[in-house]
Amino acid sequence: MRTARLLSCSSIAALATLVVPALCIANANAAEQIVRHRNPAHMTEPWAREFAEVIEIPANAQLLVLSGVGPTVANASAPPDTAASYGDTATQTRSVLGQIERILQDRGYRMGDIVSMQALIVADPATGKPDFTGFSSAYKQYFGTDKQPNVPVRTRAEVLRLVPPGWLVEVTVMASRVPSRRAR
Repeated sequence: MRTARLLSCSSIAALATLVVPALCIANANAAEQIVRHRNPAHMTEPWAREFAEVIEIPANAQLLVLSGVGPTVANASAPPDTAASYGDTATQTRSVLGQIERILQDRGYRMGDIVSMQALIVADPATGKPDFTGFSSAYKQYFGTDKQPNVPVRTRAEVLRLVPPGWLVEVTVMASRVPSRRAR
């Protein structure tokens, strides 16, 4: 026959002093994390996997906001201030994202810390249309990969022109991270 052991009130109180704070700490740690919500599964377009629907950033997170970043010259032998000197949309996007990666690294951030991106894209002079596919091909080398699975919320927009002639792409990002408990 089994006998049940009853805990005394003092034993329950002692147990509660151990369990309740542990639960509070676990919940506090969960609340301190950046939470990324991917787009719903019913969005079946390939581009829908390239960005998050919503990202929640807790109050204790650090935030880094970058100004717009444009491409560097890719072909010095091309006429200056032309799309030919900076390259096509994919080339310019790789240049821009590479620069953003260096800026973030200089400040202790990673590409996976980017939570928001706005990309301004000018029509390619060769086609008269913005090359969103070229942008995405370069973008997917940095986001949503096995090595770096995070994706930001993102807006891509066609604009008539960017201030420097020849630029087809300019990108602004915000990066966020939660400081580690050890660093505090």
